[in-house]
Amino acid sequence: MVDSVPAQQSISLQMGTTGLGVFYNRVVSTSHRLTLRVGGQYFAYRNQIRVKAADDSYIQIKPDLTIGIAEVNLKWHPFERSSFFVTGGLGYTWHPDMRFVITAENTLNFDGLELTPQDVGTINLGFRWHPVVGYLGWGFGRSMPTKRLGIGVEMGVFYLGKPTVKLDYEGFLETTTIDEQVPAVERNLASYRYLPSISLTLSYKLREGK
Repeated sequence: MVDSVPAQQSISLQMGTTGLGVFYNRVVSTSHRLTLRVGGQYFAYRNQIRVKAADDSYIQIKPDLTIGIAEVNLKWHPFERSSFFVTGGLGYTWHPDMRFVITAENTLNFDGLELTPQDVGTINLGFRWHPVVGYLGWGFGRSMPTKRLGIGVEMGVFYLGKPTVKLDYEGFLETTTIDEQVPAVERNLASYRYLPSISLTLSYKLREGK
């Protein structure tokens, strides 16, 4: 009886525009050109931003920008002796939105119109996409390094779907018709369905069993 050939496996660390990612890779074809990749990546930014609105008048913007994606995809090396690859798959994000909380730091003065922080109140603005996303990418770097360690680069794009806008507020905006503008804003944002990414990859080839 002929012993089966151990599957080639590796662990990859990604660092790029969509955050830090960790992936498990496993060869799934006898030609060693097709690799299954499972993992995820994470990025978060929540530092408060101070914006000058007028002379000696400031507003505070507290963002909640989080990218958390669990992914499964396939990597294919079309050329046997090249590190070039194409990849595609699906992902799930448990935070498919961007949120902003806007308040006034002090009295705002707009050409004689004064608004106190109480007048401005609190504005909650959010943009939400679909939680299930698609991914297509390409790059250079072997799924299974020739030696123990290997490096690579990958570029790609996530398809997020059509965004929706959520707006909650209190204060002077309650006297306006801003709610009527939300559908128009959503139409203007309809083309913002894609999230490009670029990352560097460090891969570690796991030792094969006997």
